[in-house]
Amino acid sequence: MIQRSEQKWWSEQGKPVAVLGGGISGLAACKLLNQRGLDTQLFDEKTRVFNESDARDCSFIVRSPGFYPSHEWIRIAVDSKKTILSEVDLGFSLTKPLEIVAITGTNGKTSLTSILNHVANNLNLPSLALGNIGTPISDAVSNNLVEDKIVFHETSSFQALTSNYFKPNSLLWTNFSSDHLDYHRSEVEYFLAKLKIANQCLCPSQVFLGKSVIESARKFGLILNPSFRRVDPLIVDGNDLNLPAFFKTKPQLENLAFALAWFQEKGVSKTQFFDHLDGYIPPKYRLSKTSVVNQVSFWNDSKSTNLSSTLAAVKSLDKKIIWIGGGRSKGQKLEEFSRTLYPHIHKAFLIGETANELSELLRSKDVEAVVCQNLEEAIYRAFKHANSPSDILFSPGFASFDMFKDYSQRGKSFETIVFDLKTALQKTTKIEVNFL
Repeated sequence: MIQRSEQKWWSEQGKPVAVLGGGISGLAACKLLNQRGLDTQLFDEKTRVFNESDARDCSFIVRSPGFYPSHEWIRIAVDSKKTILSEVDLGFSLTKPLEIVAITGTNGKTSLTSILNHVANNLNLPSLALGNIGTPISDAVSNNLVEDKIVFHETSSFQALTSNYFKPNSLLWTNFSSDHLDYHRSEVEYFLAKLKIANQCLCPSQVFLGKSVIESARKFGLILNPSFRRVDPLIVDGNDLNLPAFFKTKPQLENLAFALAWFQEKGVSKTQFFDHLDGYIPPKYRLSKTSVVNQVSFWNDSKSTNLSSTLAAVKSLDKKIIWIGGGRSKGQKLEEFSRTLYPHIHKAFLIGETANELSELLRSKDVEAVVCQNLEEAIYRAFKHANSPSDILFSPGFASFDMFKDYSQRGKSFETIVFDLKTALQKTTKIEVNFL
């Protein structure tokens, strides 16, 4: 039986539901709606255009998060006065999870979501990780996976902005820094999108905020609910916890603090939490060592799509690095990017749409910067110029869509090229770098 949290959604029975966007969210929404006996019409810019007539002839509208707020289809949807749902709204309206835990932040939310789910499963708590981590809530609902489980939902700012009925039981908002300014018109609007979910949380005392979130609210002149709670990163010394290297970076110490705070609310002790963290496997392409070739370490941080994540990666290494970066800008200020990053870089090999401008900015700061046509050229050039021992860090700092399908394909490409390089060196003592 359909759980209708808003009866007006269904006031025009017999009319199809208009689903905007043919990506993973839109397809998941169609699947769920069709399963529940509702007709759908899928609109995608490549196949079928949405217009005023379509808006009039639908019962309600489900929008994918990727549409800019200023997109013409969104204007048409709003003008139609029909109810507009996000895929997140839709999915959670049609199921009854035991609890909803929303996870958001500029960086590290995928890792935190997976940490929470890993520990919960090890504690035999029924749970699953959904949302931006890979599986839309609507897809999981259509497969009957959600009811009576704790849902850890990685929530992007796009999903937060477009969801009006999503009301989690708790929220973990780890950090905040400038990002996605190609989507949100300003840093303040980006912040307000995430704050929207905090204010919709069913229990304000279960809203956990990082230091940078609180400082940003103060900078923007915003007053936060006094029931919201601050969480600081863990401080781990050599005698405290025997953590793998992955967890000893600042972002992961922050994530562990949030996960621990949430579990302690459930009565789980610190010792129990770390005991059940055992066996955790980090998400792919988040600051992991791919290989060592002739004492040159290759690090894969393809998931990095903004300055703060790249800065965290370079700071986790103990000396200046050779940096491979660049890609499609999400509205970042490249001057700020180069100014913040250059003290940590020995040499830079740049790819993508931002490469030329970044190279000029870094050269002005006396950093050797080389523009490369593709990732393979960047890796081979970086290796040729590396001294032994040294670190080559692939932490792009920008979106992947100018050259790759997504960060995952970008990260896999990096691994493949590095392994091919290593294989070639094992066959010969000399490797020809044809790009030079």
